[in-house]
Amino acid sequence: MAGRLLLLICSVVAYRSAALLHVVDEVEVYFGCGCFWHVQHGFATLEISSLHRTEGNISSRTAYAGGREPAGGLVCYHDGNAATDYGSLGHAEAVTMTVPRGSFAEFAGRFWDLCPGGARNDPQDQGGECRSVIGLPGGIRSPLMKELLVKAGHTTLAEGRGSDGDTLGTNTVFVYDTANFKAHVAEAYHQFHNDMVESYGSEYGALRKWASKTKCAGDQSGGASGGLWSIFR
Repeated sequence: MAGRLLLLICSVVAYRSAALLHVVDEVEVYFGCGCFWHVQHGFATLEISSLHRTEGNISSRTAYAGGREPAGGLVCYHDGNAATDYGSLGHAEAVTMTVPRGSFAEFAGRFWDLCPGGARNDPQDQGGECRSVIGLPGGIRSPLMKELLVKAGHTTLAEGRGSDGDTLGTNTVFVYDTANFKAHVAEAYHQFHNDMVESYGSEYGALRKWASKTKCAGDQSGGASGGLWSIFR
């Protein structure tokens, strides 16, 4: 009887240890390089092809990061309210995701494919809102920096201080500590969106049904402001 009890206890401990390792193996990071629409597409498709994720398991979400934390924690697109406006708060457009620790190097490589030398493919969008950013646990001192640097080339990786200026033409990417500069998931209407110059198809767009609505005005009004943004951006 004692032997069976010991075996049961060992099994429970082993199960919990395995579950803990699985959780620890996941890392939440974010990347930004100009408009977040094409950046999300780049990472969402990598999740599908490399991690075999589908539908609601795809973690890539457009977001705002690298700025000040507002009272109440709500960060939104330009909605006429400076207290929640991501630009007024010093945030940049980014894409947040949760990936296996062992896959981080592949996702870092995808970032450099999308943002070679920190240069965005939509230079007409200018200002701190469009700066190139990366968010890692531990920031510039993160253990993940080793893998991030592999394909960085001559890019300067600078420590993000918050509300930083544009990186256009500087060959620079700001690296933020996610503990101090977390990502705020953007409105549902900004998720799985076509780029300004490229259409990703209806199947990709249909993934938006898995995106949760925020408390931002655009989502609460049915995404009307998002529709206008789609036209003029």
